[in-house]
Amino acid sequence: MTKKNKSKKTPAKAEEKAEVKKEEKKVEKVKEGWQEENNNWRFYEHNKPVINWKKIQGKWYYFNKDGNRLSNTTFDGYVFNKDGVMAENGWNFINGKWYFASSSGKISQNKWEKIADSWYYFDKDGIMLSNTTFDSYLLTKSGAMATNGWAKIDQNWYYATSSGKISQDKWEKVNGSWYYFDKKGIMLSSTTFKGYLFNNSGAMAENSWVKIKDTWFYANASGKFVQNKWEKISGSWYSFAQDGAMLADKWSGSYYLKTNGAMADNEWIFDKNYNSWFFLKHGGMYASKEWIGAYYLKAGGYMAKKEWIYDDTYKARYYLDDNGHYISGTYKIDGKDHLFHKNGQWISEVSKEVGFVKGQYSKTIFLDPGHGGRDSGAYYYNIAEKDLNMQVYRKLRKKLEELGYKVLTSRDSDIDVDFVTERSRMVNKTNSDIFISIHFNATGSAYSRASGIQTYSYSDDPDYPSKINPYWHNHPDRMSESKRLAAAIHSSLLAETGAKDAGLLERSFAVLRETAKPAVLLELGYIDNFAENQQIRDSHYQDKLVAGIVKGIQKYYAGK
Repeated sequence: MTKKNKSKKTPAKAEEKAEVKKEEKKVEKVKEGWQEENNNWRFYEHNKPVINWKKIQGKWYYFNKDGNRLSNTTFDGYVFNKDGVMAENGWNFINGKWYFASSSGKISQNKWEKIADSWYYFDKDGIMLSNTTFDSYLLTKSGAMATNGWAKIDQNWYYATSSGKISQDKWEKVNGSWYYFDKKGIMLSSTTFKGYLFNNSGAMAENSWVKIKDTWFYANASGKFVQNKWEKISGSWYSFAQDGAMLADKWSGSYYLKTNGAMADNEWIFDKNYNSWFFLKHGGMYASKEWIGAYYLKAGGYMAKKEWIYDDTYKARYYLDDNGHYISGTYKIDGKDHLFHKNGQWISEVSKEVGFVKGQYSKTIFLDPGHGGRDSGAYYYNIAEKDLNMQVYRKLRKKLEELGYKVLTSRDSDIDVDFVTERSRMVNKTNSDIFISIHFNATGSAYSRASGIQTYSYSDDPDYPSKINPYWHNHPDRMSESKRLAAAIHSSLLAETGAKDAGLLERSFAVLRETAKPAVLLELGYIDNFAENQQIRDSHYQDKLVAGIVKGIQKYYAGK
């Protein structure tokens, strides 16, 4: 037999082999017990999947109409774990939720349950409530109902009483501090309520500050926050708006509240809104129309700078520089030089130090009220010489200005002016024609009987050389004009007042020596003589003195 004939199968054998394979297929289709199909677990009996409840090896399972096992879910009041086993008598954590099953397997639903001495509430789906409130009770993060304590839920604080009920729409005193809880039981914090102030911890503030957002509030001893009023706190004054907000960086009437809210007191402040400095005096009121040191505060409190001001109190002009400080000495303004006292009072416009030209007049007169400031001069019978000098000066200045003369002065108020050279430096920088120094006399003796008027012009004395006026001090023209001026005024004074002639004299007084203009010094009566003291302080007599000086000046200008 060939190989070909050996390999050939008979029809009977082929049929037999097919039957065997068919039988094997029938055996493979039979299913029994647990089977995983399409990511679902099924349990087969007699090749059919179980449907409904089934107890397998002492554990209960439930299979739906498709035969798929339930797991990690609830059904008909029962809960099934990840393996599909029905839970019994205990806690079960499924899909991030907690359930509690009784011994029958039924889960607690829509009810309270006391478990291990703590109360829990389960909703209609059997899910344990936690970190929330329910029916006025507080359920903590663990789900246990809180009693006598605090709990924080979603950034809100609640407080549970001994019964477990949360405080709602009421005050509660806890550990010595008062708290308020709204209708939902949420503790108020960092806010105000019905006039009360609550801090960040929720406690009602008492005698303390609380910052809410970017605003400060202050509560008094009763817990009420301060509203629409001033309040003195720790030695400083603060102002509060109608809503209780502390005012800061702003004005409240004539007072200024600084960045920290405290009222500015006896200090400078800069208000960027007005681009100006202000000075708040002791008590808080801003300075207005007055000097603070070398600075002047205008109406409204604004500090003057780079401008002229006229002070009604001192009857003088001043110029304030870029920093608000008054100018002294010589200073250029708008291209012109001006002369100022060391205390800032304007004297005149100047170009350079000049003497005089005989016979050429500008009708400008420089008056010097003697003494001033700390130097009172003679003082008798409750009046100082410096004050009498100023009284006569003011009357004389007024009269001369009425007649059309321009009047300059060494002082227009009660200030210190050096008697050796400063007065002369002032007049020497002006275009004034003449210099008149006003004084009253005194012997220095008790119960003096000396009386009368003395008028002085300059005489050179080798023992007193000139310090700042070497050329003009003994110039013949100045000397002769000074004598002529002295004679004119002296005779007119005697004629107008009827006073005793105490002498037309010559001396080397500093103001006469250092002045580069025709200069005289007047002693208008004796202040230490009681009778004459009473006379020279009388306003009507002072008018006579002024009339005599004016007539003497007019004689001088007339060349007499």
